[in-house]
Amino acid sequence: METKGYKNWVIPGGHIPFSSKGREPDLLSQDKIAVLNLNKKSVKLKMTVYYTEEEPVEGYLLEVKGERVRKFRVNDLINPFPVILEKEYSLVIEAEEPVVVQFIRMNTGQRNSALMSTMAFGVE
Repeated sequence: METKGYKNWVIPGGHIPFSSKGREPDLLSQDKIAVLNLNKKSVKLKMTVYYTEEEPVEGYLLEVKGERVRKFRVNDLINPFPVILEKEYSLVIEAEEPVVVQFIRMNTGQRNSALMSTMAFGVE
């Protein structure tokens, strides 16, 4: 059977604005990752957040059940440390088995809200 996805993913352009004009939590400015697990078994993911000036933060642990998709709001990642708002950041995601990762941004900090989505960068 052909493997779909990668074990390692990079999202280089994260940024969560502090201000939001939408109602919480649905229209709060946010970054999300969507993870598709096509494997039969659950897959554990380890994530590291990199910043421009701060030290990297390792140890974010996520899990996606077998043959499921799960979305994670980056805003909600607080353990081991909350992702810093208004700071440029990058994510490196390491999965036990190949998965597919998409990056989604919703910016409601301006009068006209914007939603953007793109595939993360999969690495062999």
